[in-house]
Amino acid sequence: MRLFPARAAGVAAGALMLASCGIMGSREAKLVCPASFIAPDTDKLAEFKPGGTTLRDVEYGVQIASINSKCERADHGLLLRTKVSFRIVANDPAVRRGTFQYFVSVVDGKQNILTKRTYVMPFELDVREHATNRAEELVENLPLLNTATGGDYAIVAGLQLTEAQLKFNRAGSRPPSIAIAPATSVAIPPKKSGTTP
Repeated sequence: MRLFPARAAGVAAGALMLASCGIMGSREAKLVCPASFIAPDTDKLAEFKPGGTTLRDVEYGVQIASINSKCERADHGLLLRTKVSFRIVANDPAVRRGTFQYFVSVVDGKQNILTKRTYVMPFELDVREHATNRAEELVENLPLLNTATGGDYAIVAGLQLTEAQLKFNRAGSRPPSIAIAPATSVAIPPKKSGTTP
């Protein structure tokens, strides 16, 4: 599996700083990393032939295989490293290369989207292949006054879908069968009883 170079992406500092306003952190503050997960109905993408709408018309399918995040203290809050892995399967043997888009967002505890960035992922299949894997690591800064509040945020990833592709997923249809393990989320220490969620 080839790992693409990390990309540095800024986060909306103003919004996140306001969210942590009044909480003075320190280097000794507890470090809590945001959870990471895949947005509902966006884990799979079916690329149709022109005019196609059914499973038989799918040229290739893409699935998010996993999303894993880790964090560390930075000069201003947390430095987040998120790795998103993909599985691409060609349904049409004529497909040798292509691209797809995916997004990564930072959300708060009320599911408000604070940032959303879209990325383009190219892929190429060898003449003897009908499937391949891709992965990318993204680096972002989450500006928090108190690193213990990292658990109040989450990293959400998904494939950037058209309305037709989203409808296809929600109808229960799926791109070509992809035998991979389900995506996992980062384990976050449970909040102590009596604390505000």
